[in-house]
Amino acid sequence: MGGILLEMISLDSYTRKPAKIIKIVEESPTVKSFYLKVNLPVKVRPGQFVMVWLPGYEEIPISPSLHEDDILRLTIAAKGETTKAIHKLNEGDKLIIRGPYGKGFNLTFKNYILIGGGYGVAPLIYALHEISKRNGNTLYVVGAKNRKEILFLNEAKRLGAKILVSTEDGSLGYKGLVADLLNFIDFVKYDTLLTCGPEGMMKRIYDYLKTRSINIHAQFSLERYIKCGIGICGSCVLNGLRVCCDGPVFTMDELENTDFGFYTRDPSGKRIPL
Repeated sequence: MGGILLEMISLDSYTRKPAKIIKIVEESPTVKSFYLKVNLPVKVRPGQFVMVWLPGYEEIPISPSLHEDDILRLTIAAKGETTKAIHKLNEGDKLIIRGPYGKGFNLTFKNYILIGGGYGVAPLIYALHEISKRNGNTLYVVGAKNRKEILFLNEAKRLGAKILVSTEDGSLGYKGLVADLLNFIDFVKYDTLLTCGPEGMMKRIYDYLKTRSINIHAQFSLERYIKCGIGICGSCVLNGLRVCCDGPVFTMDELENTDFGFYTRDPSGKRIPL
């Protein structure tokens, strides 16, 4: 068993790397981007994740919002104890990184729809950077509670994406949920859809595509409680699929007849309703 795992897992990817914070950007009242100087063994692909450790706190998975050369950008919402502690760090402080891990987005298409909710847009804006290098055609669809929580809008515009925006309070763009914007999209113009955000939002997208038999290659980036990141502990299991290594990006076919949109798991592994 151990020998097989060693063949599957890059030992260098498992080695923790010191990462120095060289810049911090306040993206919204609850979200900050941390620019880290770190020497990772390979470039993180959009949709993959790294394990982030602040000594004294638990190690957590984060999907980067950019990776260029030795600069890694992590866009982090202050939600739990660990992320709140990270938000208190300053330039010059260090985090510990290992990875990258998981299956990222398939970016071999030409025309893309990117749909993100809240800080779930982080891996999508990274995908947009890579798509723009290939002159891909992209629609960037983003939603949040209010205009202050809309992330990377100007960055997406600079990268040449068309934009659709929704806010729950109507302070910017369409008043409503980001999934409501599906009614304004001409799907025949696009080959693939990438989405990341609250699972309820993604389930609405899944159901919309399914019930209307929309022919598009849809890719869903899931969030689960990940401990090891390499498929051993089983804490992130989804009906036999390990989100950390079989995902975190899944197709519609892979998610069919699973707990997606219905149940998640708490730190003990107990199934709990979403």
